[in-house]
Amino acid sequence: MIWHTTLLADAELLQKCAFANNFFENNYSAVNSILYEKKYSSQLSVCDGWIYEKYFADGKTYFGFPHNIDGDNSEIKNALENILDDARTSDCECVFGNINSDEKEILCKLYGSPKIDAAPELGDYIYLTENLANLPGKKFSKKRNHVHQFIKKYPEYRFELLGPDNLESVMRVEEKWLLESGERDGVKSFSEDLQTERAIIKNALDSFDCFSKYCGMSGGIVFVQDCPVAFCISSRLSPDVTDIHFEKCLSSFAKDGGYAIINNEFAKTLSTKYINREEDLGVEGLRKAKLSYYPEKVLDKYNVVLVTG
Repeated sequence: MIWHTTLLADAELLQKCAFANNFFENNYSAVNSILYEKKYSSQLSVCDGWIYEKYFADGKTYFGFPHNIDGDNSEIKNALENILDDARTSDCECVFGNINSDEKEILCKLYGSPKIDAAPELGDYIYLTENLANLPGKKFSKKRNHVHQFIKKYPEYRFELLGPDNLESVMRVEEKWLLESGERDGVKSFSEDLQTERAIIKNALDSFDCFSKYCGMSGGIVFVQDCPVAFCISSRLSPDVTDIHFEKCLSSFAKDGGYAIINNEFAKTLSTKYINREEDLGVEGLRKAKLSYYPEKVLDKYNVVLVTG
């Protein structure tokens, strides 16, 4: 296989594949594949109607599960053999990273008993859009209270959908949020992960026109007295799923329900049945926050090692 760095020019093809396969998993998002090349040095190969991906983390090579561009995965065994051959040629372990339960079962069926490691920190939280938009019933009463608290304290707030005219407002929030994070940690510098995330967000905004055209990139901004205080950035992952890539709120507004208001206002604008709010990365605070919105399901994820010999 011939590999190349995953590029913005790949957006249209990756999105076609995502729609044909009706993906729910955020790691198969066209936008994420492109944006996170900066963090994982990810590569792409397109061969005989199949898309192959690999990335690098912690000194190891990880392969994504292969997918047919048109959604016809009947020849999956041949595609998997191509990856095994590539791993042998590269003299590396054949590790399939961040794959779902169905993909794990395919590997077990075709290759006996591979080494399987559960990766709960990578599981995607999937929500019904109507629940996040309407916050119905008793179980969402706390979230409704948070929304009402914000509206009561900031009755002049306004919500805008993300577009070419307000992209700079996102970076204003991001820069302030980054400074707050440094102050909370009691350090003058910021972690490499936060700096990388800032660069990824800027790249998303710099490429907004392309991502909007091919991947349905959207998002929202909350303003209080014309100052941006919260934002989210999303894209259309597949026909039924919107993927929320980033959601941030300045701390002084977060305590008054800022996250609840950006979440709720943006959900009201969506037409997809589901929202993927991505993984919790094993962070307890994130896990609790994501569970507090009562996900419809949490997608199990795994890392699976096949023997290449």
